[in-house]
Amino acid sequence: MTDAVIRAATPEDVEVWRALRMDGITRHPQAFIVTAEEAAVVPIEEDAKRLSNGDRFLAFLNGVPVGLIGLNRQGMPRTAHRGEIGPLYVAPNARGQGIADGLLMAAIDAAQEMDVWQLELSVFVENAPAIALYERHGFELAGKIPNAIAGANGFEDDLIMIRILAKP
Repeated sequence: MTDAVIRAATPEDVEVWRALRMDGITRHPQAFIVTAEEAAVVPIEEDAKRLSNGDRFLAFLNGVPVGLIGLNRQGMPRTAHRGEIGPLYVAPNARGQGIADGLLMAAIDAAQEMDVWQLELSVFVENAPAIALYERHGFELAGKIPNAIAGANGFEDDLIMIRILAKP
């Protein structure tokens, strides 16, 4: 990962976060649960609040924002050990440089610091590069959700992948 910096996003990064997320949704709608239209109407204050939790990360390559990842923690006490990875996006011009690996490691490290030891994610069944990334980082197939997303070209299936981290 050459000249890349990965750091926790803050509320001051809200415009960068929103622009990267919208770029990802526009380029790869099957990789996001929300549509561009749905993302566009989220109040900026809501996104800024999400960025204050220490569970969202941004990647910069030579100072330019090129990637993002989120860790969504479960809120109920009996599920507090679980977290969901998503979204994860790296701009096309920055791919192949280890940025996705760095972002995923940042989320995994944050999960461990937050006593989250079971990480879960869903990924479009045809997204081979993402599936390979997750497998490289110890995620295992846990199941398949048929018709998970109503996409532009019909219903799309998702794989559910899980990684168990060291329990605290």
